[in-house]
Amino acid sequence: MRSSVKTAIRLLSITLLLSIYSHVYSQTDVEFINESTKILCPLNNGHISSSQTSSLEISGPSDKIWFASYSINGGPSEKMNDGLGINTGTFHFEINFRNDTQKLKEFNIRIEKAWLEDGTQLVITEDERERELTVYPLTKPSIETYESKVKINSEVDYTVIIGMNSLYTGELPSGASQISYETEVIDVNKYINFRVKWQAEAGITTFKSIEKTGFGCNSDTIYSNIELKSEFNLDLGEDKNICSGETVTLTPTIDLTSEYSYLWSTGETTETIEVNESGEYELTVTDLRDNQKITDKILVTVHNSPEINIDDVVMMNGSPIQINIEKEGCIYLWSTGETTSKIEISTPDDYSVMITSEYGCSNSKSFTVKDQSTLFTLSLPNIVHMCAQETMTLSPYMDIDQTYTYSWSTGSTKKVIEINSEGVYTLTATDVNGYSQTASSQIYYHSKPIVDLGEDFILWDGESKQLDAQNAGASYEWNTLETSQIITASSGGDFWVNVIDEYGCANADTVNIDYRGGEKFRVELGDDRSICQGDSVLIVPEILGHPTSPLTYNWIDQNNNEAEIYLKKEGTFTLEVTDKLGNIESAEINITVLQAPIVDLGEDIIDYPNIEQELVANVDKVSYNWSTGEISKSIKVEKTGKYWVEVVNEAQCSTRDTIYVKFLHDYPFVGLPKAFTPNGDTHNDLLFVRGIDIDKIKLRVYTREGKMVFETSDINQGWDGKYNGQAQAMDSYYYNLEITYTNGVIRKKSGKFALLK
Repeated sequence: MRSSVKTAIRLLSITLLLSIYSHVYSQTDVEFINESTKILCPLNNGHISSSQTSSLEISGPSDKIWFASYSINGGPSEKMNDGLGINTGTFHFEINFRNDTQKLKEFNIRIEKAWLEDGTQLVITEDERERELTVYPLTKPSIETYESKVKINSEVDYTVIIGMNSLYTGELPSGASQISYETEVIDVNKYINFRVKWQAEAGITTFKSIEKTGFGCNSDTIYSNIELKSEFNLDLGEDKNICSGETVTLTPTIDLTSEYSYLWSTGETTETIEVNESGEYELTVTDLRDNQKITDKILVTVHNSPEINIDDVVMMNGSPIQINIEKEGCIYLWSTGETTSKIEISTPDDYSVMITSEYGCSNSKSFTVKDQSTLFTLSLPNIVHMCAQETMTLSPYMDIDQTYTYSWSTGSTKKVIEINSEGVYTLTATDVNGYSQTASSQIYYHSKPIVDLGEDFILWDGESKQLDAQNAGASYEWNTLETSQIITASSGGDFWVNVIDEYGCANADTVNIDYRGGEKFRVELGDDRSICQGDSVLIVPEILGHPTSPLTYNWIDQNNNEAEIYLKKEGTFTLEVTDKLGNIESAEINITVLQAPIVDLGEDIIDYPNIEQELVANVDKVSYNWSTGEISKSIKVEKTGKYWVEVVNEAQCSTRDTIYVKFLHDYPFVGLPKAFTPNGDTHNDLLFVRGIDIDKIKLRVYTREGKMVFETSDINQGWDGKYNGQAQAMDSYYYNLEITYTNGVIRKKSGKFALLK
């Protein structure tokens, strides 16, 4: 139906054209034939698959050569079939599309014009003039970890990132192999983690990575160039030149990634080291994966900054002066702007210069140029002698009255300083023009003479003693008005002397003499004493003075002529001492006897095992010290042994008592006899529980078959061998016995016995 309509329209068009134009043509509309909308893969740098090419069909005249042009997205027109003309009624032409937008891209293909060889325009069907094509975006896989240089036979990990719904294809060069492969999806990406075992031959090679999306579209092929090396390259770089005081960091460059250890000739094992001394430094690097070792060396040279030999103050005498600091290979910069090694200065002022060596090591110097007519003079006392603990004021002299700044070796910036110790004190004074002068004083400190007349002492009746002030060569001033080094004292009182040495340093001392008129010597027995009851104290007399030996001793009322005596009674005791010349002196001492505490732990204890005994010291208001180390009034013991306690009262008198405690190994026997004979002969007719220290019992008797035939809780009740009035057969019987001893301990036992007739 549609074809018939089109034919009719065409015939009508031809008829109309024939009525207008003088030429008659047989024309056919130009149009796209395929009406479907296509979705294509984008053009990539690899092989173009069919889905990347849009094959479009266009119809036109079949009996004439015709031409057509098209545009893409309104761009410049292009002729179909490269402008060679089309001689068929149907023409297929192909278009490739690239989409780098990372999203779907629409392409509009439009037939712009159609014409015959003579230029006659052909009609283009408007409804079939355009086609819409959709092209998927070209994906861009990326290699996250990539080593461009690797060692032969090494294993290297790589990660390629693609879309979460994509597939990955990798092509390794010949000799390389993939030894692991894992995938991991994170967010919207898929991470392809794989390990490559590289071949054993060195050289340049490539492996390829291609991403194929879920729509079947291939990405551009990623070509990864790999340089395979048989060994890594170690480079410490060029030799280093540094200036004195600087530090340079030595850092190796290694072209292959691996695990390395480092050993420097300095012994350090870090990757980098810092050095500040001249020398050749060697580094050995070991690849820990294959133990390959590579060594490199570097020379470090430390250069001193060039010296500048210019005084801080340079003097001129009304005429210009020249300063020359030439050093080979150096450059110069003066504060005047000059860059030569030598300059001429004609004006007093402050100047500076910087000198830099060929290695970039710099030094600078500031100095002052002064005219001789502007100088001043500074002076200090040359030598000063001082006595210990004295202070003095040190003040400089300047012959020109002007403003100065001061710098003492003590750190003071004042003009005048106070000193109290010896040493060299140096002052630098600087005037307003920066000119400085320096002067020093040597201060000597002398110790005061040591004067020691000794300890105070006693002169007994008729005695004398020499006093020596020592310090030979000094001058002396005694309070007796004497001026000699040594004087003789034969009376009591204070004697003092003042001694002055060669430097005028003085010191004094005093001694007191106790003159005992009428006494030839003295007896000392010490302070009164207190002793505990039962103790004694040794009294040793001390004889002061200078009695004539031999001495005789008499303890009054003690019948004792020894010098020393033991006293243990309370009372007052007197000792008389007589020297060879008949001089008699005496002394007394009082002895007080203190009461000792009384402690009694009682009689020795013997008890059964597992019983805790309490030992009590029966005395109060004392301190306690047990043989166990405890300090309480009472202790508890569980082991056999000897125990003692020592008690000490407020007078520090002590008493000790001892007790022996023994614990038996077991409780006394309680039980039943091995047999009894209930035959009515009044001998051994009843079975009783036997033992001592029994408080309570509970007895049960059983036959061999386990039937209980007797039970009692009365220690005085025995079994007569009957059960329910019937005599039991001669046999072995069994019992269970629970015993409660008088101390509350419970014991259980069981056994058997025989019933005999």
